[in-house]
Amino acid sequence: MDQLHRLNVDEIADALSGKSAEERIADCPSCAAEFADWTELGGKLRQDVASRSDLPVYFWARQRARICERLAPRTASLGWVAAAICALVLLAFGLIRQDVAPKSEVAHAKPAISASPVAQVDPDDALLQDIHASLERELPMPLAPAAVLVEEMASNQAQHPKEN
Repeated sequence: MDQLHRLNVDEIADALSGKSAEERIADCPSCAAEFADWTELGGKLRQDVASRSDLPVYFWARQRARICERLAPRTASLGWVAAAICALVLLAFGLIRQDVAPKSEVAHAKPAISASPVAQVDPDDALLQDIHASLERELPMPLAPAAVLVEEMASNQAQHPKEN
């Protein structure tokens, strides 16, 4: 009874790479048939790769140029990044300098020390008072000139009634 042998991956790789065939491949018909199938598949793969790589020279030159372009460092983008960082630093410096008054102005702006502390207005309190005053008005501020015109027209009509 013929025993069915299977080649393992190492045996197939050795045989396909050109190393001497083992006795098992030579003695076993099923192993020889399997090896022949693998050899045929390997030959077809080699032909396929060879046919796909058999392209004109301009194609490979274009591929090489694209690869070099992708691998090239992006110096132009680094320039934009450096310019953006400089602009942000200048902006931050300008904003910081706005909050700090020059020493000469501070010396002139400081009044002599007085006995009573100066009450400073809290901006939140001023805003709250402004909102409260706006809510108490019957008419919004932008419509105040129109209200004056309506009052004048009403007073003119009261003074000069039309005769029917």
